[in-house]
Amino acid sequence: MSLSEQDLQKYVGQNVDDTQKELENEGYKVHLVSTGRCATGCVPPNNPHRSADGTVTQDKRAIISFNGDDPERKITSIRQD
Repeated sequence: MSLSEQDLQKYVGQNVDDTQKELENEGYKVHLVSTGRCATGCVPPNNPHRSADGTVTQDKRAIISFNGDDPERKITSIRQD
């Protein structure tokens, strides 16, 4: 089950690493984007998967942004794709 955008917003201000583990346990593929002096991150396209019977599915993905200069690594924004 996917979380709503409102559910995801409860993670803003929390630690990136803890949130990443929690979301991965819920079946999300998590992509991190760091802002600040050493900005990093990449959000690859979300390509659908086609099974042998023709069913098309997509991964549940969460994109998390955080300030890389913040020693506490708090989330500044989060969204699902």
